[in-house]
Amino acid sequence: MAKESSEAKRARKAAAKEAARARAALIAAGDIPGYLRQSSAATRPPKSRHKVVQAPPDCAAKALIPPTDTELRPREREQYADSAPRVWVRGERHAQDD
Repeated sequence: MAKESSEAKRARKAAAKEAARARAALIAAGDIPGYLRQSSAATRPPKSRHKVVQAPPDCAAKALIPPTDTELRPREREQYADSAPRVWVRGERHAQDD
């Protein structure tokens, strides 16, 4: 196949550009029914009626602190090793196992 000369290539590209410009002018004028201009509202999807919100973060659990006027006494937890922390109990009732 023979190589195309630069002049022929330049002329072919110029003709293609001119045809594209003519087609773009027809589309902009609305003369081609397949390329009718639409408003931006027609191309965008309708706005959702539902509002998306984020759930509030869960609050951190607060430690149960007995009232300050309650007398506290330490109780050893025998079911655990010696390194277990002391558990404070109110009155005669004993705390349940954690």
